[in-house]
Amino acid sequence: MLHEILKLDKYPNVSLVGAGGKTTLINKLTESLRKKKKILVSSTTTFIKPEITMYDFMDYAYHKDYDLGSINRPGIYIIGKGKNLEDLVFGLSTDDIENLADGFDHTIIECDFSNGRPLKGFRDHEPKIPSTTDITIGVLDIQSLGLVVNAANIHHLDKYLELTGSSIGSLVTIGHLAKIVNDKMALFKNAVGKKVLYINKVEKEMDEALALNLFETIDLSDIDLVIEGSLIEDRYFVLYEKQY
Repeated sequence: MLHEILKLDKYPNVSLVGAGGKTTLINKLTESLRKKKKILVSSTTTFIKPEITMYDFMDYAYHKDYDLGSINRPGIYIIGKGKNLEDLVFGLSTDDIENLADGFDHTIIECDFSNGRPLKGFRDHEPKIPSTTDITIGVLDIQSLGLVVNAANIHHLDKYLELTGSSIGSLVTIGHLAKIVNDKMALFKNAVGKKVLYINKVEKEMDEALALNLFETIDLSDIDLVIEGSLIEDRYFVLYEKQY
């Protein structure tokens, strides 16, 4: 199972960045742990309010007026600080998460926002990652290859154009994805703890070939673990591991 590959018993506090499967990855990890572990799920930005079956406790107006650490029941605890009319929940500050972490077996935190798009550029102010993080997982969608470079497919399009040197109307390439991983101011900017690259949506032979092609272009000197797989098919394969 994915939580075993990630060694979450050893690395209980997880932060996620990138695009193309963060929410699904959070759901996959929490579902595998919720019966036995107490899990804090939140964000340092905003996140979409999940379906009621996806959590055991929710407070989207948290004001520190009670002790979350005193609640000992296992399950998924979703905590935020308000929501808007579009049902986007406002996340917590990194200080809040760091203060709450000791009261949970695991924290799983979304640290940037991609607005449901398969790719994104990276603003100067993001991501905001708690110092308690044990592993930072960067999510990359292999099926984004060949998509048209435009605002419908890419969140923060201007920053993506700046990073990749591409133009509106061109197609997403292996080179673009490699820059997202390799550039120090992109996917793993501000990363804390071990760095894990997860190449998502590897579901067909072509996806497998493209994932391996991408892997060959990645600078592994500062990455601890590379996984390819499919959250839909619940299938994962370790491409690289360095003292993880």
